[in-house]
Amino acid sequence: MKVVVLAAGFATRLYPLTRNCPKPLLDIAGKPVLTRLLDRVLALKDVDEVVVVTNDRFQETFAGWAADYRTSVPLQVLSDGTDTNENRLGAVADMALGMEFLADHEAPVLVVAGDNLIDFDLGPYAERFGQEQRTLLLVREVPLPVPPARFSEVSVAENGTISNFREKPDDPKSNLSAVCLYFFPGSIRRELAQYASENHNLDAPGYFLEWLHGHHPMGAAPITGPFHDIGNLETLERAREAFTTDD
Repeated sequence: MKVVVLAAGFATRLYPLTRNCPKPLLDIAGKPVLTRLLDRVLALKDVDEVVVVTNDRFQETFAGWAADYRTSVPLQVLSDGTDTNENRLGAVADMALGMEFLADHEAPVLVVAGDNLIDFDLGPYAERFGQEQRTLLLVREVPLPVPPARFSEVSVAENGTISNFREKPDDPKSNLSAVCLYFFPGSIRRELAQYASENHNLDAPGYFLEWLHGHHPMGAAPITGPFHDIGNLETLERAREAFTTDD
């Protein structure tokens, strides 16, 4: 299995902390966010390649981190060529770029956001993905009431198949939302190319997932442990407190 890490954002909501340090490399109880994330991802025995997609502004910073990160799995840092928040490519475009850079274009891919922290075993999800051989999204419960136009919405049938997916609806009907932990079969590259050719939104991955749901069945699985989506100072401090307590 291949891994693509999305880490090309500029995290303007966390300024001044992220003015000179990318969000995935912010410290969480003595370790960068990305170190903690990849420690979990690389515990999966089938992972044999990792590509971290960043931008021109932080490429050297990530390269320095990668040189110090100890792993036997090939790990490369790739810039998407952007240098400001205004000219960013968008997460979907970065996802496609990272996949094209991988050595094997037919291998399954795990896509993760570099600013997400998890503290649970990914093994059962990888096992289910291997059995079903279809896209598998990890989902979490959003506290009720779900605010409009803020979270992706996932509806799941009893057999674990996604029955409906909407990106940030104004009238949310489910409190299940996808997190950026996506297990994709090898065919995803062709579907990404088709999506891009139809001039769809290349920024939020949820728009691609909504489109993908309309093309073939996908599965969903609830996360089974602590998850932190670091988007602002409040969520950053919450993550730091959680991992300080755990460690």
